[in-house]
Amino acid sequence: MSSSVDHQNNFNLLRLLAAVAVLFSHGSYLYHLQMPIPFMGHSLGSAAVCVFFVISGYLIAQSWERSVGWLDFAAKRVGRIYPGLICVTVFSIAVIGALMTTWPQTAYWASPVTWSNFLNNAAGLATVQVLPGVFENNPFARAVNGSLWTIRYELAMYLLLALVSLTLIRWWRWAYVAMALTLVSIWLLATGLDWPDAPAAASQWFKELWSLRQFTSLGVYFFVGSAWARARWRVHWWHGLLGAVALVAARWSTDFLWVQTGVWIGLSCLSMYLAFAGAACIRGRPRADLSYGTYIYAFPIQQGVTQISLVQGWSLEVCVALSLVLTLVLAALSWFCIEKPALEWMRTWLSRRKEIASNRLVNSGDMTSS
Repeated sequence: MSSSVDHQNNFNLLRLLAAVAVLFSHGSYLYHLQMPIPFMGHSLGSAAVCVFFVISGYLIAQSWERSVGWLDFAAKRVGRIYPGLICVTVFSIAVIGALMTTWPQTAYWASPVTWSNFLNNAAGLATVQVLPGVFENNPFARAVNGSLWTIRYELAMYLLLALVSLTLIRWWRWAYVAMALTLVSIWLLATGLDWPDAPAAASQWFKELWSLRQFTSLGVYFFVGSAWARARWRVHWWHGLLGAVALVAARWSTDFLWVQTGVWIGLSCLSMYLAFAGAACIRGRPRADLSYGTYIYAFPIQQGVTQISLVQGWSLEVCVALSLVLTLVLAALSWFCIEKPALEWMRTWLSRRKEIASNRLVNSGDMTSS
């Protein structure tokens, strides 16, 4: 099974299923503070996030190879992440927050917390999760969009991949593999020696922003995907088998180190196998990438629907089903009205930029020859 980015894979479907898995996992927790835990220390939602990072590592490594320099690469990443992120932040504040707040509208909009929430989340930091008077009586009180915390780690992986690519990958093919192994080693040392997630002397904002274990654990998935893309490894049936066996072992293990190892191997291998498995006629579907919109809109929708469901006495099943429908509608609007146009605009801008640079080179060459 050859790797490709031209719709000859199941990446869109896998990412959409992962986003829906996060929604189901959060649905149970937001409703009655219970969450499905398939592996020790890993909820269904966190496992789905790991799948995102494997796929992201694969695709971002390919994006780097196609980019003309770091500025081209950075522009593509900004164009993919920020238009949708800014829109969901506005939606969370101006629609969900404004409708659900118990504060008077004048006080809600005048509060510094409202604007701090906007600036913090629109920037991709996601450390300010509250809005004045919003969701204060929900089971998981006050959190407006608890899914956005992964965005800062995603952005950090882009930066780390760019640094590794600029300094190492040109002359060392296995740099991404080495990066994944380095992150594994740091995670094992931090866990085995009980290191703090952030230095004790670090500022509070830094401690809220970064977790050493989260960074290294998610980084392993990301750079395994990147290494797979860089080495152009072909996917075989035994990758799927290895992934399934590793996850079964992780499911039944009582040793957290072995669980983490099994989940790293299992989710990475199974994600890559499923990305290229199946008949050719089903690959590349759906063409629309609704996964990002589903992921970023699900949490505020679920918090709002949960609040209404608990007041009306609706069951968890009704709450989750209604949340899923509303989220998919918003994800489709986000893709077709925001994300896709932004990507097309960015491609056009980069193409024009390259054309202008090429014309300048031609003109300077003509002047030199004359």
